[in-house]
Amino acid sequence: MMKKNNSSSRFDDSIRRIAKLGHYTKPEKVQGAIKLDSNENFALDRDFVAGIAAEAARQVDLREYPLDQLDELYSQLAKYAGVSVKCVAAGSGSDQIIELLLSTLGSRRATVFSPTFSYFINRCELHGIKVDKVPLDQDFTLDKKEFVRSARKSDLIYICSPNNPTGNQIGRQEAIDIIDSLEDKLVLVDEAYVDFADYSLSTYATKRDNIIVLRTLSKAFGLAGARVGYMVANEKFVRTFRSTIQSPYPISTLSLAIASSVLARADHIRQTVNAVRNERGRVLAKLAKVDSIKVFPSDANFLFIEAGKNYQRISKVLKSSGVVVKELGSIAGHRGCMRVTIGTREMNDKFLQCIEEGSLQ
Repeated sequence: MMKKNNSSSRFDDSIRRIAKLGHYTKPEKVQGAIKLDSNENFALDRDFVAGIAAEAARQVDLREYPLDQLDELYSQLAKYAGVSVKCVAAGSGSDQIIELLLSTLGSRRATVFSPTFSYFINRCELHGIKVDKVPLDQDFTLDKKEFVRSARKSDLIYICSPNNPTGNQIGRQEAIDIIDSLEDKLVLVDEAYVDFADYSLSTYATKRDNIIVLRTLSKAFGLAGARVGYMVANEKFVRTFRSTIQSPYPISTLSLAIASSVLARADHIRQTVNAVRNERGRVLAKLAKVDSIKVFPSDANFLFIEAGKNYQRISKVLKSSGVVVKELGSIAGHRGCMRVTIGTREMNDKFLQCIEEGSLQ
């Protein structure tokens, strides 16, 4: 029998170790369903996005590498975020930027509050970064002193703002106080849902050495399938990221053209965002009147719901009605939890109908 060499054995050991790690689970595709599980922006008209994509496809030459198209995207991103063009860098979704930062900056320990975006924790574990989790209070507020106490033992701090899956955004001054007290630590502020919230730390990040703000066009801009994310940071770090850390062609020519074109129509996106925010308020008010469930305030385009003893019944009604939400089960001391995206009025009404039916005793 042939003996395994040492290098092969080490490879097998690595694969076994990696296979045991937690991993992000993509949602299941359900044909014909009302899709309220992934926080995509279905309130943005499909024909609007399709028209832009079709025009972009006619204009670009996919036989060529994207050269000046990235500069055009930087210009549009900087204008939208209200920062210098020298302070933005892009990637294939903000997830890819997270991956690059974790793999290159040599972090050994990270502090997060919990619950939060599971992908970040999964990727830390993959890269051998120890994660300290500071539990949020029962109403999802943050114990700032406890968080800072943990963060001082780490070299990387992650703040999801607004937070996924809870939907809330910690106060602006509270976030700044935390960052100011951790001047020698790198703070990643994940603002994937910030377009639906009341404040961004993008401008603040350009003036500091220790903060990187992560943003995306997957949510408010309706480009989840195009995979375009970006970061805002100080000019020195962005220059290094663009030239050395990021790959030469991180985004396809077609996605670059689509993203720039949608950003040029940011006023239309803002109108849609306002419609989502209005719907969020309406749906929250309706859910708050249902005695058997608890709904939490949100600054994102989704709501976090605790269904308690009615969880299974509501889940069954949703499935039979073709409505898909993110089922979380018991999480952070809350029983029977769900995260539901705010969609069109029609989609939201269908969801509310299911909640009413599933909550009947």
